[in-house]
Amino acid sequence: MLSIINSNNLIGLESFLVKVETDITRGIPSFNIVGLPSTEIKEARERVKSAIINSGYDFPNSRIVVNLSPADMKKEGSFLDLPICIGILRKYINKNELYLDECIFVGEVSLDGHIRTIKGILPLVIGAREQNFKRIFIPFDNLKECNFIDNIEIIPVKTINECINYLNDTYEIKSEYKDIIEGYNENIYSEDFQEIKGNYFVKRSAEIAAAGNHNLLLIGPPGSGKTMVAKRIRTILPPLDKDEIIEISKIYSIAGLIDDKVGLINQRPFRSPHHSTTIQSLIGGGVRCKPGEVVLSHRGVLFLDEIAEFDRKILESLRQPMEDKYVNISRVKYNIKYPSNMLVVGAMNPCPCGFYMSDKECKCRTYEINRYKNKLSGPLLDRFDIFVEVNPILCDDLNKKSQGEKSKDIRKRVTKAREIQRERFENDNIKSNNEMTSYMLDKYCNLNEESMDLTNKIFNKYKLSNRSYTKLIKMARTIADLDGSKDIEANHIMESFSFRKAYYTYFR
Repeated sequence: MLSIINSNNLIGLESFLVKVETDITRGIPSFNIVGLPSTEIKEARERVKSAIINSGYDFPNSRIVVNLSPADMKKEGSFLDLPICIGILRKYINKNELYLDECIFVGEVSLDGHIRTIKGILPLVIGAREQNFKRIFIPFDNLKECNFIDNIEIIPVKTINECINYLNDTYEIKSEYKDIIEGYNENIYSEDFQEIKGNYFVKRSAEIAAAGNHNLLLIGPPGSGKTMVAKRIRTILPPLDKDEIIEISKIYSIAGLIDDKVGLINQRPFRSPHHSTTIQSLIGGGVRCKPGEVVLSHRGVLFLDEIAEFDRKILESLRQPMEDKYVNISRVKYNIKYPSNMLVVGAMNPCPCGFYMSDKECKCRTYEINRYKNKLSGPLLDRFDIFVEVNPILCDDLNKKSQGEKSKDIRKRVTKAREIQRERFENDNIKSNNEMTSYMLDKYCNLNEESMDLTNKIFNKYKLSNRSYTKLIKMARTIADLDGSKDIEANHIMESFSFRKAYYTYFR
């Protein structure tokens, strides 16, 4: 008996169709799985056999060969347990081949026949819909993660018996579609910008960074509030739209980091890896090409605290993701492309002891300070838009009650500026000013004569690189959006440069 059951497998964020071909013939009893299966798929033989027997079905005392087609693609994960079970139990199913051809089956089975949760269910369901399948059978516990996907029938099953009975029309399963937006817009944070006393220039830089998705580097002595500011940037970022929720949830679904109670990622990510992290954990990769921190922070914030303490090679690996907004992991037979459009926030002390350019006496020698600064290369620094010195505030300011703006008030201005950018780039496939290309700069960044003269003076005096110049203009465009101005004026250029001046005074 030959049966062919459809399933899906993953390469990065994309799924591909796998035909599970099961052949049961006479011969010496055996059970073999071929077609480049991974170790966990090979071990499915024992899981499937025990699950079928413990579910009350007879396991064929025959020669069983399971082929996973296409045979030249590596299959990984435990997605294929359920389709292998269905293929072996095909004789117990009354549905015709046409019905099964319209179905996808994914799920891991336990020894007692229960269907267990799997990682990456969201891209699997989206892939099944894109492949024009009418229905997909998934583990019941994965339903919250994908019940907002429309145009495909999602059938959650708890056991093998439940799946077989449903296929034989002796058991009914209801799966209600839920709109993704309902209940996912309210973000509650424990931090608030109102808690930050003084440092108004720093808070303004955070607002501009959030409004245009501009990378930010904070420089200051220990205890001046760099980390405090960085952790509150996510509280002023605009709420996620439906496309962004799906983008982020697909990444976290593959990584197995989605909360079972929520089912989706409803807040912008905030990732803060330790400075002892490895390149693989930061960028991604490994045997299964898992996403790293730069991918997990997509559409959110990647905070690099004590950035100068990171290994130089690790920091240099950030240059391409910060510029191109994606990570490309190459393997022999395929490439995996992960999105990494994140807001990078770095924080560092100005010297090894931390008190250079502050009121306290610095005990470092000149060569020690230069060596410390040189841990961040010129090309990496060129990818930051905003450079801000964070100074300690006075005791009188600390004793005052917090009277600053709340995060929700700043967030309103940031959201309004982002909406302006969304309308501007509606046909350009980008969402923020930081993503503009040279062509878009000419199109959307109009400079009057006064602004042009001022820009030329800054360019010539400080010998800006081409990238630094474009970042200056992009940031001025964001400041103009926050002011509701259609054109970029001279005061926008001046404010934009004021947030880059620390680079020329400290790193040069």
